[in-house]
Amino acid sequence: MTLPQQEDAQQIPSQRRPRLPLCADASLAAGEDPAGTAPHWQEVTVLELGVPMWDRLRRAEDWTGEQREVFGRLREKVEASGAGFGLLMSDTRSHADERSGPLHVRHYTRGAGGFERRDYHSALPQSEWARGLHDTLLEPARLQTSGDWEQTDWQQTVAPGGPDYHVCTHGTVDAACGRAGIPVFQALRAAGERAWRTGHFGGHRFAATAVELPSGLLWAHLTPELALQVARREVPPAQVRRHLRGFAGLPGAAQLLDRELLVRYGWDWLNAHRAAVQSGAAGGGVAGSGVVSLTFDWNGVQGTASATVSEAAPLTLPDSSHSARSGPVKQYVLSGLTVAPEPGGPASAPVFSGPGACG
Repeated sequence: MTLPQQEDAQQIPSQRRPRLPLCADASLAAGEDPAGTAPHWQEVTVLELGVPMWDRLRRAEDWTGEQREVFGRLREKVEASGAGFGLLMSDTRSHADERSGPLHVRHYTRGAGGFERRDYHSALPQSEWARGLHDTLLEPARLQTSGDWEQTDWQQTVAPGGPDYHVCTHGTVDAACGRAGIPVFQALRAAGERAWRTGHFGGHRFAATAVELPSGLLWAHLTPELALQVARREVPPAQVRRHLRGFAGLPGAAQLLDRELLVRYGWDWLNAHRAAVQSGAAGGGVAGSGVVSLTFDWNGVQGTASATVSEAAPLTLPDSSHSARSGPVKQYVLSGLTVAPEPGGPASAPVFSGPGACG
């Protein structure tokens, strides 16, 4: 996980900033394929925080000693286990003032076909957000209640079924997320979907970008219309493949392979339990060419899928909408896909092997 920090653009008064193109527009114009850019998470904590609290949490220089210790321990956990975690800050629906609203958290852990959700409510103020991270990600035993409310900070509540869509609308981090994210959030909410305004989680050049849980899918370049089609599964995966960043339960190169399996077998593939077995790749990225494999357990069939991932020509794209800096963005191609045993479903067809970003 990248620790929250203040972006360069926030150091420059708005009246002095040059007028720059939005990084998401540049990504679309260049034809960037977002495949493989989803973070790799073994668990996710969603903190329900009022929007003004988002930037306070991101200002590392203002953290208390306790908050610094929590992030220090989380860094050690990631380094020791190699397993990343997600931190999402989503707006509260019923508390207009983040200082008075109680702290609620949603904790997701890897499970069959995606992530499993547990919800916890507390009487703590939202300023105690570090407690939510500590107790979900470092000492989950503290979440267990014994029936004596006075002896615990948390009360587990029944989690609703169905998906939640966490749409980045954090315009103070990147203007692209404010411009593109808010209309997508509003359209999903108006249509009755559980959508949340969410703070920065990476990938602003893919605005509007969203995290879909519990499936663990991250989406790119959503429009209000497309977001509703995805939420309702009204389009086949092949039609939205260039909008899928990846499944966060897998490292980057395996996300590229997983996307092609989703295209081949359809939306029901998301019910498969998938695990990466990689060769020639490290840390979720791709070092040159390499073979990437994943195992699956789906509808009673256990098997392995493999393919070769190779570098394609990189793109040059801006770092953000608030900076004139540009840099190379890697792209990759997938070839030689094999699946054994074939799990059935739609007849096998040639799999598109266009560029995808696994960095």
